[in-house]
Amino acid sequence: MRKLRGAPAVAIAVVALCVALGGGYAIGAGFIGTGDLKNQAVTNKKIKKKTIKANRVAPNTLTGDQINEATLSGAGTAQSVREDTAAQVPAATTGAVTVLTLQVPAGSYVINSKAVLAKGGTQDPVQCFLSAGGDQDRSLEAVDAANNTTISNLLVHTFTGAGSVTLGCDNPGGALLLVTNKVITATPVAGINSSTIP
Repeated sequence: MRKLRGAPAVAIAVVALCVALGGGYAIGAGFIGTGDLKNQAVTNKKIKKKTIKANRVAPNTLTGDQINEATLSGAGTAQSVREDTAAQVPAATTGAVTVLTLQVPAGSYVINSKAVLAKGGTQDPVQCFLSAGGDQDRSLEAVDAANNTTISNLLVHTFTGAGSVTLGCDNPGGALLLVTNKVITATPVAGINSSTIP
């Protein structure tokens, strides 16, 4: 039988090649940088689930399309308070008396309110104010025994910390004012761009 010449050398060469190829990936992995990757080369399937942390995401880069707001604590949740029983504003009250308060967490809100005004006596103008921080909206209605009415107010405000929204009414007339069916609702928004036209 004819012997193969150089068989040990060939075997050693094959083993060396296998070792080099087998360890080549591990060695190369430590030297691969972002410039070595093609755009879109790393697909969703290549990223291990639940491995991307908040500090790896640039601020203000995620939008509503990427976020399920129902999973967020506090953010995206409207705040509302309602009281149907009557709050009393004494006669000859020239300053607003708070009849309902809503507590809200920090954030930007579109805020609206509603209330029913009722009183006896002659017709008198009644002002109601929806207030949040330095922002305020005023409604004005004429109210008497034959002319009870529903008032509504609307404003926007950004709270830098937890704060309060109040609804208050005056009553300069000579009869007691009853404020019933009061509601304040604050709907959160991403931001506010508001202007006042003179």
